[in-house]
Amino acid sequence: MFAAVFVVGCGGASAHPHGPAEVAEDPGSVRLILHDPTGTTAPKDECASELCTSLLGLIEGAATSIDFAVYGMRNQTRLLDALKAAKTRGVKIRGVVDRDIEGRNYYSSTEKLVAAVGDVRSDYEADKKIAEQNQPFESRATCRRPLGFAGPLQCLTYDLGDRCVVAAHASREALGEEGSIMHNKFFVVDERWVWTGSTNVSDSGTGGYNANLITLVDSKRVARWYTEEFEQMYESGRYHGLKESRPPMEVRVGDAKLHVLFSPQDRPISDHVRRILRGAKKRIDVGVFFLTHKGITADLIAAHRRGVKVRVIIDATAAKNGYTKHELLRAASIPVKIETWGGKMHMKSAAVDGRTVITGSMNFTTAGEFGNDENTIIVVGERYGAQYEKFFDKLWNSLGDQWLVGRPDPESKSSSTSCTDGVDNDFDRKADAADPGCGDDPPPLPALPPWRIVPKREGVCDVDDPSPLESSKPEGAS
Repeated sequence: MFAAVFVVGCGGASAHPHGPAEVAEDPGSVRLILHDPTGTTAPKDECASELCTSLLGLIEGAATSIDFAVYGMRNQTRLLDALKAAKTRGVKIRGVVDRDIEGRNYYSSTEKLVAAVGDVRSDYEADKKIAEQNQPFESRATCRRPLGFAGPLQCLTYDLGDRCVVAAHASREALGEEGSIMHNKFFVVDERWVWTGSTNVSDSGTGGYNANLITLVDSKRVARWYTEEFEQMYESGRYHGLKESRPPMEVRVGDAKLHVLFSPQDRPISDHVRRILRGAKKRIDVGVFFLTHKGITADLIAAHRRGVKVRVIIDATAAKNGYTKHELLRAASIPVKIETWGGKMHMKSAAVDGRTVITGSMNFTTAGEFGNDENTIIVVGERYGAQYEKFFDKLWNSLGDQWLVGRPDPESKSSSTSCTDGVDNDFDRKADAADPGCGDDPPPLPALPPWRIVPKREGVCDVDDPSPLESSKPEGAS
């Protein structure tokens, strides 16, 4: 089995992503931990990846306090035992997890975590309150709804120069009120250490099956910001749109400049991520689970048109989503690969011009920015940008060029060990041999919503173009 991890410490300085500014300085360090899932054959209840061992070391070394906000827990015995041992030796432990409006958590070991720690709260009451206040969704979209897609409708158009790509996106199923999610994955230890990123505390996350990124920060100032965010949820019961915003959180730690942002109150995509993408001059690499945000899509297309080298890797399951934008990026001649690892492309990240890394728990989606509890860190420093680019190149080269077109079925012989890993990779309640995709004659993947390229009208792209859209063709598993 091969599971490579790239890490880096601190060194020289670099410019701030938003232009010159006076930024506070804090002693300490920043480290990116990037996990390559190639060669990992299944989710495991072990703590071998540095994603996990870095967290285990913090828990085992904790002297006074541990605060955590995690989506949930599944099959991570060593981490659970370490939390129990820390509590036994007198460490104060508090936690926050996600619960839906029925009080359920997605991960099977979450109740063991709650029982072991005791002081664990959730977004359940906030979800109920927000659900009661929400008004029925009324679509203002004016384009034609694609046949067979019942969810909220998006009318999309992107400028390709002399032509436009036009699309109508929707989910196949009508979407009900399920509430936003507490989607953070962070620990604050001894009011000094912050462990945060895309990695769930699970056999596929810290267990090493998925591609993930963790930022490990030694900074009392950054730890205080995360504690304040934690206490909005834990102490005040403020989650999602109920949270209060705070002044800008920027600091230099070692050689890195960090900008810390929380969703939804800090509008990380609208006010920060998009600004960075629009300022790109040479290169953008995106490794992300979901990419459904129409504004980010516009920024990537615009960057490509002005000569920036843009590449994207997304998850195979996410590529089945009715709002995925990968086909539109490809229509604009941006190279996009769909992963075939068995495990998932679970990162929520990008690197720009070799010096700015965007990472955290937030997918590049509207829900990630405006609904869920998330955290995003913008790390500025040439060492970190170079580290991410080297890692991204390795992942890119691990995927065959045949996946620059089409989509692999996430549970099929095209997706590495997905037919033998014991996991329902495509969330259809069928795993391995029971999934038709793993058979000798796999069915074609369901078609995505339609798109097409049209000429401009008087030099303008028209989102309400009345011409009919033909549905994209179903794609096979290979």
